[in-house]
Amino acid sequence: MIPAVVLAALAFLLRVWVLVRVPLIETDGVRYVAIARQFQEAGSPFDQLFHPLYPMCIAAIQPLVGDWELAGRLVSAFFGAALVLPAWALARAVLGGPAALVSAALLAVHPGLVRNGAAVLTEATYTFVLVLGVWAAWRGLVTERRAWLPTAGLLFGLGYLARPESALYLVGLIALALIAARRSARPWRSALWAPVSLAAFLLPSGPYLLYLRGAVGYWTLSGKVAHNIGQDFGSAMTGGGSDVGRLVSQGGTLARRLLENGYLFEKYALSDLLPGVLALFLLPGLLARAREEGWLRREGFLLGAALPPFATLAFHLESRVFLPALPFVLPIAAAGILAAASWAARGRAAGSVAVAATLLSVMALLPYTLRPILRPDPGERIYREVARWVAATQPRDAVLMDRKPFVAFYSGRRSAPLGDVAPGALLAAAQRAGATLVILDGRVLEDRPRLVPLLWAPPPAGLAVERDFDIAPAVRLRVLRLHERG
Repeated sequence: MIPAVVLAALAFLLRVWVLVRVPLIETDGVRYVAIARQFQEAGSPFDQLFHPLYPMCIAAIQPLVGDWELAGRLVSAFFGAALVLPAWALARAVLGGPAALVSAALLAVHPGLVRNGAAVLTEATYTFVLVLGVWAAWRGLVTERRAWLPTAGLLFGLGYLARPESALYLVGLIALALIAARRSARPWRSALWAPVSLAAFLLPSGPYLLYLRGAVGYWTLSGKVAHNIGQDFGSAMTGGGSDVGRLVSQGGTLARRLLENGYLFEKYALSDLLPGVLALFLLPGLLARAREEGWLRREGFLLGAALPPFATLAFHLESRVFLPALPFVLPIAAAGILAAASWAARGRAAGSVAVAATLLSVMALLPYTLRPILRPDPGERIYREVARWVAATQPRDAVLMDRKPFVAFYSGRRSAPLGDVAPGALLAAAQRAGATLVILDGRVLEDRPRLVPLLWAPPPAGLAVERDFDIAPAVRLRVLRLHERG
C-alpha cells in the first residue's frame, strides 16, 4: 500500500499546485459557497438543486483557511487525491496489484480529475465516496462477507448527498445482493442483507429526501429533474406532478436528445475523459483480460460501475459529469499498458518495460494536466478587476444582473440572472430584478445572441454605459447603469 499512499500524496501536491493558479471560481461553485454560508449561518445545508454534502465540507474547513473559495478548492483537492486509495484497493481486488498501481498513477495525473480536484465543484468529493462504496460492495459480494453490504449502502447514501446518481448504485447493489442470495445455502437469510443495505442508505440520505418531499411536493431524488426538463427542453411541466410522469411525457424528446448527445459526447467529451494515450490502451486492456477465465465477472463489474454517470447524458454533455466513471475504466486501460509492455518485452524484463510504459503514459498526460499553469487564460482575471471596481464604487446593497455571477461573487454583491431577453426588454427585466447594474460579458453571451450587439452599440433607453472593460481585441465586458427605476 505504500506506493499507493505516495501516489496519493503526490496527487494532492499536484492539485494544490494547480488550484493556487486558477483565477476564477466555477459557476456552480458560487452556489455551493452560498449554501455553505447558509449552513454556517442558519444551520441548514439543504437546497432543491444542489445536494448538501460538499457545501457542508466547505463550511467545516472555511474557518481554518478564512476564504470560502480556497476552502472549496481544498476540499476538492483532498478528496480528489484521496480517491487514489480506494480506487487502488478496488483495482487490486479485481485486476491484481500491478494493474492497480498503474491505474493509481493514471488517476493521480489525469487532466480532468486534476482540474476537477482543484475546482469548487462536488465531483471530487462524490467520486471518492462512490468508489469507496463500490469497493465495499465488491468485498461484500465476492468475499461473501455480507456485512460489507450495509457499509456500501451507507456510503452510497453519503454519495447521494453529493450527487443523485449514487442512488443508481444502491439499485445495483440490491439487485446483485438478491442474485447472490439465490445462489447461497440460505437464500432467505442472505436476502435480508438487501433491505438492511437500503436502510443503511436511508440513514444519511433520509433527511434530505424528506426535505425535497416538502419543498417540491412529491418524492424525488433531486429537484434538478424538473429543472433540467424545463430548462433544456423549454416545455411546461406535465405528467401528473412526479418526475416519472415528466420523464414519460418528454420521452420522445429525451430519446432524441440522448442520441444527439451520444454523438456529441464521442466528438467532444470523450477526448477529455480518455486523452489519446489512454484511449489507445483501453481496447488492448479489454482484449487481454477477456482471454482470462472469469473476465466477465471482474471487468463486467467495473464496466457496470462506470455506467450510472451516463444516466444524465440526455441533459448534460460536460465531461466533468462523467469523471466518476474513470476509476472503473482506467484500471482496464492500465491492464492494456501492462499487456502492451508484456508483448513488447516478449518475456524478457517485462517489469522494466511496464514501468517505462507507465512513465511514458504519465508524461504524455502531464502537458494536458498542467495546461492551467502552462497556458493560463488571461481573460479570466478581468472579473476580479471588475469586481474591485464595483466594490469601490457601488453600495453594498447593489444588485448586479449578469449571465454569470463572477463579478457579484468577488465584489460581495447580490446577483440576478440575465435572461434571454430582447434589447428593448432589458430595462424592464432589470427593474423587475431590482438591479442597479447590468453586466454584458462577451465571453458568455453565446446563448443570449440578441444581447451581443449591445456590447458595441448604444444601449436602449433607460440604460447608460457606465464602463467598458476590453478583455481581448474582440471581446468586451460592458457595464450598464439603470437611469430609470420602476
